[in-house]
Amino acid sequence: ASDVYKRQLIRYDMKTLYLSIVCLWAVVLSACNSAQHSNTYTVQGEVSDSSLNGETVYLMKYENDKYIDSTIIKDNKFFLRGTVDSASYCRIVVNNSIEFANIILESGNINANLKEYDKPSGTTRNEEYAQIKAEESSLYKIASEKRAELKKLYPEPKEFDRQWTLYMDTFKQKLGERCIEIYKGHNDDIIGYTLLFTLFMRESSLDIRDSVLNNLGPWLRSTKPAQSIISNTKAQKATIEGNRFIDIKGADIEGNSLSLSNFIGKGNYVLMDMWASWCGPCKKETRNLAKLHEKYKDKGLTVLGIFVWDKKENLSKAIKKYDITWPQILDTDNIACKSYGVSGIPYIILFAPDGTILKRKLRGEKMIRIIDEIMDKNKPKTVCN
Repeated sequence: ASDVYKRQLIRYDMKTLYLSIVCLWAVVLSACNSAQHSNTYTVQGEVSDSSLNGETVYLMKYENDKYIDSTIIKDNKFFLRGTVDSASYCRIVVNNSIEFANIILESGNINANLKEYDKPSGTTRNEEYAQIKAEESSLYKIASEKRAELKKLYPEPKEFDRQWTLYMDTFKQKLGERCIEIYKGHNDDIIGYTLLFTLFMRESSLDIRDSVLNNLGPWLRSTKPAQSIISNTKAQKATIEGNRFIDIKGADIEGNSLSLSNFIGKGNYVLMDMWASWCGPCKKETRNLAKLHEKYKDKGLTVLGIFVWDKKENLSKAIKKYDITWPQILDTDNIACKSYGVSGIPYIILFAPDGTILKRKLRGEKMIRIIDEIMDKNKPKTVCN
């Protein structure tokens, strides 16, 4: 009886051990599956143009412009599935289409409608991003409506400019306050990364922008967009209106050395235009620059082009095509944009005869009006004997 009892105990212990091992493996497999599931993303969405059926939709990371996933559009819909280690800011683009959508790629089920490119949903981060972008869009609309209102109230261009400047000073202050508020909770995460591209960052005052940038966490501060904005902000502060110009060395169309200091600080006003041959707005601005060049080239104003973000061989072609007769400096190293904190072209700056920066970011009819006023005020007085 004792031996039978012992054998039953052994069977019981073996059974218990077996069950324990089975349970342990179940826990391990469950954990593995859970971990695998937690890293899985799906992105599903729609396109509005049925002609895009059969085209490829791509998922692209903003941080390096690399495509990381793709699929074919069918029945105006697309579906992407994969794994992700950490959240990243991405763009969904389609072959042969201007439709796109921005999302935060992370684990979970993400919805992206290419009809409304900044309204992703399905995960907490995407919904927060969509709310911030909706707020940005609302602010754009408010500013646009205010501009139209001021245009009606102040039809005289000079007074409109004054009123618009006053409004924008207040508007930018509000943007800055909101920017600081949002970054308090996102100074080192992917939401903070997306904010670098928004109106809140771009249109805030230099001091507020500088304050926000100085408080970024180590990861966000190290990213390429943050480093670019930090560099641009520093350069803009060094070249604000009232400061002296920073010299730029480049070459003329023949390849001879040529610098800003060959023109600025020589007794003339200098209107410096940073431009490129591929830039549509730059081409449009050449008509305004041509008017000013012809009108004031012998009356104390020098129009000067700085050819940036372009190839050397394109400069001579563009000069002929657009009948450009004012001097040009070829800046193949893009030193001008870096030195003056410029991230978009055309960008036009006016310098005083002594080399002081008078006006930044001039464009169109407003630029012509400002130059006309300055040149009229400083024209030689006629003396009658």
